[in-house]
Amino acid sequence: MNRGPGLRTAVTALVLAGIGSLMIRPIEDPDLWWLLRAGRYMVETRSFPTTDPFSYTAAGAPWINHTWGFELVVYAVYGWAGTTGLILFQAVLTVAVFGVLFGVLRREGTPWGAALSFLVLAAVATHGFWRARPQLVSYFFLVVFWGALREYRAGGRDRRAWLPLLMLLWVNLHGGFLMGLALIGLCLVGELVDALVADPAPADHLARARGLAKTLGACLVAALVNPFHYRAILFPLQVVGDTLALSYISEWASLPFRDPQVVILEAFVAAFLLLALVNPTPLRPSDLGIVMVFVHLGLQASRNAPLLLIVLLPVLGSMLGQWLKVAPRRRWPIDLSWRMVASWRGWPPAGVVDRLRPTLGVADVFPAGATAYLRSHALPGRLLNEYIWGGYLIWSLYPDYRVAIDGRAAVYGPRRFGEHVIVVDLHPGWRGVLDRLGADVAVLRSGSPLVRLLEASGDWQPLYADPLATLLQRRVAR
Repeated sequence: MNRGPGLRTAVTALVLAGIGSLMIRPIEDPDLWWLLRAGRYMVETRSFPTTDPFSYTAAGAPWINHTWGFELVVYAVYGWAGTTGLILFQAVLTVAVFGVLFGVLRREGTPWGAALSFLVLAAVATHGFWRARPQLVSYFFLVVFWGALREYRAGGRDRRAWLPLLMLLWVNLHGGFLMGLALIGLCLVGELVDALVADPAPADHLARARGLAKTLGACLVAALVNPFHYRAILFPLQVVGDTLALSYISEWASLPFRDPQVVILEAFVAAFLLLALVNPTPLRPSDLGIVMVFVHLGLQASRNAPLLLIVLLPVLGSMLGQWLKVAPRRRWPIDLSWRMVASWRGWPPAGVVDRLRPTLGVADVFPAGATAYLRSHALPGRLLNEYIWGGYLIWSLYPDYRVAIDGRAAVYGPRRFGEHVIVVDLHPGWRGVLDRLGADVAVLRSGSPLVRLLEASGDWQPLYADPLATLLQRRVAR
């Protein structure tokens, strides 16, 4: 059957559009709200915050606001098109990432149908991570960096001159820029490793290692061009060093291996290992090492799953393309790609479809009712709040109220974050910590043990309650 490039282009566009539609869903990311408020703060004050303006527990504490550029972008999008614009923005960014990834896969020799199948499976496997948050920018830059580095290392077009310029943007949008530096460093070490086992001569590997060293140096210089200079490079290390906060934040937990989405990730890793064994062209030690580094990161924290797939899939696709060239023709007919695309009929199952159906608006996971009550009654005092609602309360109530905690865990540090955990989880001494915080108003989860104890104590009275949130006010003077 004759299926020309025009039809393939149309099908590819439809698949990418379908992936974009999967990302059209209500806003549920708690950090988006403080990102918006920070963008608004910079626009209104025409200043750049270097200390925390939004909380009373960390007021004046240093704030390495590494996402400042992204905050201005999302606030501009919100000002232009509201929450609908933000949802479409996350869909467009997602399509951009998958579009570049598709181009990298095809350049690696991945069959067309396999490349599209990889995209669909990867989109489903990482569905919960494609939100209007600065990580999307890091996903985009990572796939661009990885594609350019692989092309250079394969002896193709040299696009390294663009990487320092992209790094200049990346470092001012998200702290994930450190992953780009790490990837260049891994490729540099990989070329040196390959040179040790090269046959017959390591000259090409050593020449590429020198080129990558220059690129790494240029990108390091570019990474210093930000409001925080060298501190921006140290900041991600500070984040991963705060073990208390990481243990409390769900996306830093390891992957839930019973989740069907994780099975897709496991299948990709298993396919990679299998092809590494049977592929007629031996896998370069450097490629194996780089992929396994990202496998470790992906298993260590669920938020790294997209990074794992971005790095893994081009290597997997390259091996698949090489293997299919020598596989028996009777098994792999010419129209294999179309058969792979046709196999999508009836998938995903109906239960998964319900989770992926495009929707707009704001998810019913934020304390909108309690916030409206606070705005209308102007209760005096400091605010005690759930960690996950801090960003929403900043967006809705600042500057009238300042929060006790929010998603900027690094601003609060282990001591302040630990005090929050002591109170909300009712660890020994929680009443004393609550008194020291000086909170007079609380917005907490309805029915939580803390709410029940505060109500039973007689010191706090509920003023508003709905199935999600309860608003309480302290009765007695501290």
